[in-house]
Amino acid sequence: MARTPRWNFDKFKDGVQTVTLSSWKYFHDFLKDQNLLEKRTYIYRGQSDSSWAVQPSIHRGLRKVLSKASYENILEEHLDTFKYSIRGRIKGLKEIINDENELWTLGQHHGLRTPLLDFSASPYVASYFAFQAKENSSKFRTIWMLAAVVIEEEIDDQLEMYHPLSDITPRLISQDGLFVKFNVKKDLKTIIESTEQKTNIFLYEVKIPEKDRSSCLKSLNRMNINHKSLFPDLLGASIYANLHLEIDKY
Repeated sequence: MARTPRWNFDKFKDGVQTVTLSSWKYFHDFLKDQNLLEKRTYIYRGQSDSSWAVQPSIHRGLRKVLSKASYENILEEHLDTFKYSIRGRIKGLKEIINDENELWTLGQHHGLRTPLLDFSASPYVASYFAFQAKENSSKFRTIWMLAAVVIEEEIDDQLEMYHPLSDITPRLISQDGLFVKFNVKKDLKTIIESTEQKTNIFLYEVKIPEKDRSSCLKSLNRMNINHKSLFPDLLGASIYANLHLEIDKY
């Protein structure tokens, strides 16, 4: 009987390698095989639907194609509106009022459409966010693995990494989180494919079957990667308890 391959390298295009795993149980093996556990130069993002583009929330409100200058103007006006709206609503605002990225971070965690995308230094935390939500219209969940070096050396005019330093968003500590800020209105794959270096893998698109959701979440829970640990507040405790109802032997 033919053995089912653990993963397939579906295609490589201009710095983006698409991979499909036959099962969640091979995720750790894949990380080891690609030497990703030895590298601290990759950052990770999980998305619950493999058909979604990798782009920040503000792009969903901007339907037309924009020049870089027009996009920057919209961001500036949007942030000014947010700054005006939060006066007197939070403590410590004076500490960050002149720090654009810290303001975007604050807004990101309170429903503001921003140019930021959440990433984690942990591939397992990213896996949790890929599988946590029950709703999914695709056959696969996706973990995106981005080489930080491509931002620093190739496309720093289009993307930038940001590690918040204020105490306003303590969840990021639990999630080993950071942000990638989009300075242009493009999705991540399009930006990576525009680099001059066409032979290096700068972005992995790792697809894992939707049917493995329960086994993934149960194994991550044994690693103490769950809503209770990633969101150390009442919301996190509630969602953690809800998953116990939903998933057998969670």
